[in-house]
Amino acid sequence: MAVTWSPTRVRSAGSAGSVDSTGSARPAGAPGAAGRLGPVVRVHRRYRPLSWSARVWLHSCGVVVSVAVCVALRGWWPSPVLAAAAVVVVSGYERLRPTPGLRSVRVHEGGLVLVSADGGERALPWCAVEATEYSPGGARGVPEHGRIWPAGADEPLVLAQLRGLGELFRELEERLSPGLRAALHETLRTEGSVRFVRGRLTVTAGGLVHRPPHPLAAAEAHRWTEVRSVRASGLGELEIRTHSAGLPLVLPVPNARAAADFLEDLRTAAAG
Repeated sequence: MAVTWSPTRVRSAGSAGSVDSTGSARPAGAPGAAGRLGPVVRVHRRYRPLSWSARVWLHSCGVVVSVAVCVALRGWWPSPVLAAAAVVVVSGYERLRPTPGLRSVRVHEGGLVLVSADGGERALPWCAVEATEYSPGGARGVPEHGRIWPAGADEPLVLAQLRGLGELFRELEERLSPGLRAALHETLRTEGSVRFVRGRLTVTAGGLVHRPPHPLAAAEAHRWTEVRSVRASGLGELEIRTHSAGLPLVLPVPNARAAADFLEDLRTAAAG
């Protein structure tokens, strides 16, 4: 199974469907597929955040109520408790509001089921998921979101405004990493190299080559004995430290954990 890695997707040349009990191929989203994924492990429900104006209005009401209570009790001591209660109420209301589009994501033992607002379901067995990418958000107001690439799909599925979204993508990473790691080793064995980030990072059995995005910058080649460590960060980035450079080489890579484990296998093999 040949795998090409890029900053936005991982494309697999294998079959895009799952196989039923009769041995025939079945599309990932076939009706009734959810029943073959096994028991439900957990459910991640969607919520709709409040707008800035609605949030200000609700908090203003909370301030008015807090002042009224303090005046009635002739003391300001209840104000911290009331302020904390107002924040909890607003956050709870925000998460319980119904929202159009995706209603929830169910995690089964055998895969995921995406439930739409009208009750329709799309099943994704673990074998039908090629890659995932998670962003915790926060930077410049970017909300938390994640992307899932089903096998054979041209565009990813974007998941956002789900309770426990980070936990969902950590579980996806744990389930997908072993298979993707094995696929990377197979690609290296059959093709001689694996390219990440649109060719900016090329990995071979002898080491790696980094080509900076600037066209005038020179490529940097490192043998595995020169690589000190490889790890995946929680932001979906690959961090490579070498003995010669003070700062790590940081690259955004889908399924960064599988990529880091793959590179670490090669580094350890070279050192042994």
